[in-house]
Amino acid sequence: MIRIYHLIKFNTALLAILVFTGGFFHVSFGSERTVEIKKEFRTTNKEDEGSSHFERTIEKNGIKYQLMSLQTDYEEIIYPDSVLTIDSPPFVGNPEGYIPQETVEEGGKKYHLTASEILDISMEEKTEYSETSILYRGVEYIDKIPERAQVRVTDEDLNQEQIVELPAVSHVEESNYWDYGFTFPITVSGYQEKSYLLGDTEIPNGVPLIDYADAFLKYLNLPPDYYEITSIAWTGEPELQNGDLVRTAQARGRKAVKNIRSIYGGEVTFPAVKAKVYRGTYVEEGVENQTDLLLYKKIVTAVYERQTREEFSEILRSILTKTVLLTGFLILLIMILILHKKKKRSKTNPASDLNSG
Repeated sequence: MIRIYHLIKFNTALLAILVFTGGFFHVSFGSERTVEIKKEFRTTNKEDEGSSHFERTIEKNGIKYQLMSLQTDYEEIIYPDSVLTIDSPPFVGNPEGYIPQETVEEGGKKYHLTASEILDISMEEKTEYSETSILYRGVEYIDKIPERAQVRVTDEDLNQEQIVELPAVSHVEESNYWDYGFTFPITVSGYQEKSYLLGDTEIPNGVPLIDYADAFLKYLNLPPDYYEITSIAWTGEPELQNGDLVRTAQARGRKAVKNIRSIYGGEVTFPAVKAKVYRGTYVEEGVENQTDLLLYKKIVTAVYERQTREEFSEILRSILTKTVLLTGFLILLIMILILHKKKKRSKTNPASDLNSG
């Protein structure tokens, strides 16, 4: 009897542990703690977080979840035809020169500025045609303008500079004038008492040198249309050089010169840079007071959490149900034990049963 009783007691305790622990872990971990739902919608209210597009509670796999938070993943402004957005050129530094105008006209319609903002952007490496100029001053007849040059090209908006070699695109004469600082030395050879040689030209000794101004220009290969000698004077006495008697003179005069601006241009690559743009939002004249012009496209994620009250109720129901079953089972065992005990007693003491009868 004692052995049977202990066996029943052990089985009952084991059953109780299995029922309670098994049921508890099933309720607590048998389903998701959170559920996420993502929706895309459009609204005219910039501050609309999307709560009207989600249920306060949802049910999944028989479990109820409650809305806990909303998170905006993406937002885009959709502009109707009556609204214009105009971006300034990308810039780096002071935004003052890029502030949007108060009014603009486009397609025969007038638009008024209603909002403006500065946006950060990333400019990728770009290759574009660029030009710069060099002003060559005092260019005379014998000078040559370079057809290629090392020049500095600048993207003023992005505050970038490059030193590159570019070909000449054009040469433009800005002005021309006479330069009276024209001077050059002259050396005559074969100096004799009566004459001397200027190249192949024999000049009598003692005559004014200016009388041979054209001969001097020819000797120097300078065209008279661009050069004019106004004076020539000896600068020293005859001297012997390499066995030849020579004498030097200094010529002065004027020369025709020009200021020429040369344009150099070509493809130039500028590196990537962080920049900004000034964006202006304009509304067509006559509809400025309408408040439903802008549409906002949004993608919002709703996070639901399993309801604590519902979870507790489910646990409590499970415990109560199993408790009732266990209690019934224990009562049944007790009744079986009582009947078994009575039956055994009647077998071991039949006289007492007759006397009691």
